[in-house]
Amino acid sequence: MVKKKEFELWVKDYHDRIYATIFHIVGNEDDALDCTQEVFLKAYKKRASFRGDASPYTWLRSIAAHHAINFVTRNKTSVWSEYHDYEHAAPPEKKNEREFQKEWLQHLSKMERRVVEIRVFEKRSFREVAEMLKTTENSAKVLYHKAIKKLQQVVK
Repeated sequence: MVKKKEFELWVKDYHDRIYATIFHIVGNEDDALDCTQEVFLKAYKKRASFRGDASPYTWLRSIAAHHAINFVTRNKTSVWSEYHDYEHAAPPEKKNEREFQKEWLQHLSKMERRVVEIRVFEKRSFREVAEMLKTTENSAKVLYHKAIKKLQQVVK
């Protein structure tokens, strides 16, 4: 079981990263802050179930991702906006190039979307992606490459 002092360190060390994960999913600052607080409360209550098989961050991120997805599902007003930054990311001189469209992501499964988010936007290794999604490294690679192929077809 994780002791109270150790958990307090987790909150200090991982709060910003957990918030960022949730914000990418819920797309609203206030909702992300509320969800982050709820995730840490939930994790604190369930800290006895932390086995240490994964890093504390991986465990917390898993709780956060599930909580945020459930939040979005329950509240139809929230949208997936993890790619919002990329909508206007091109410098002015490149505006004639094709801009990223959120609609493209509708062609991906939830799992493919999560792999792309973690791999591309959080710049994580496939090993870290696999840990976060509780799958194998090869499965993470396959999901990522399937997602990229689907996106390439959509963009054409």
